[in-house]
Amino acid sequence: MSTAPLRIGSRSSELALRQTELAIAAITAATPGTETQIIPIHTAGDMRTDIPLCKVNKATQTQDKGVFIAALEEALADGRIDCAVHSLKDMPGTLDERFEIAAILPRETIWDALVIKEGANMERLTIGTSSVRRANLIRNYWSGTAKSISIRGNVATRLQKLIDTPELDAIVLARAGLNRLGYTSDTIEINGTRLHVVEMAKDSFMPAFCQGAIAIEIRKGDTATKALVSPANDPTSELTVRAERAFLAELQADCSVPVGGYATCNRDLMMFRAIYYTPNGMPIRITHRGSSSAPEQVGHEACAMLKQQLG
Repeated sequence: MSTAPLRIGSRSSELALRQTELAIAAITAATPGTETQIIPIHTAGDMRTDIPLCKVNKATQTQDKGVFIAALEEALADGRIDCAVHSLKDMPGTLDERFEIAAILPRETIWDALVIKEGANMERLTIGTSSVRRANLIRNYWSGTAKSISIRGNVATRLQKLIDTPELDAIVLARAGLNRLGYTSDTIEINGTRLHVVEMAKDSFMPAFCQGAIAIEIRKGDTATKALVSPANDPTSELTVRAERAFLAELQADCSVPVGGYATCNRDLMMFRAIYYTPNGMPIRITHRGSSSAPEQVGHEACAMLKQQLG
């Protein structure tokens, strides 16, 4: 084994670093004695919080790259890091051919949660989100009585914006991120202000594909790094995200496409659910079942069902 530490690239936000710590714990548990070094990387998605997330690619010439991964992949390509830790929901469905995903950590809860101010009127909410998926879901979930406004930033920034912005009643965040940052209860206290965390009806508020999953990406053909990282892989989490990424790749969907869903495994059976919003705001729901031994096929077939309904 090499005596040089495994150089792990990570975004510099609190949540990203926490996820990298989880990745390190999984790697060192699976491959004892592995030394690691975290290399913080600043990404376009972190730096350009002045515009909606779906417009960052164009503004920064990252093209079809995920706005939170392009800089990490550049560091991988030029050898500054040996692997990169990502929230898998930030990665495009089709990976750059120079790289591969070496491990998927055990998946956290996949669902979104509403973080709301005390005393907010649940019948007339103004909710902050930068996600086109969440914006469409908000309109449908509250039958048009709630509205969304754009809000960007990491978890701590968005929580503070919620507190500081009078017209905001609530924000939507991934429950996984809250849990990883230690906000596991149904209340959050920040500088004397109490916020409440409300769980929403799950299939009525579909998550982003691959939400709750942490991926470790390496250079393709780097067998030494793969030998260190791949033992941390969780097989069940890998199967579900393979189906979800196959669906995204077939749909050619990026963060500007209002689509969400998830796959689950029950022994040999895989169930795939998705929701897609048409340009006029109408939802199309898909439920498909297939074999968990062929996750990509399940994802492709579910996408074919959606395309058939889209005409």
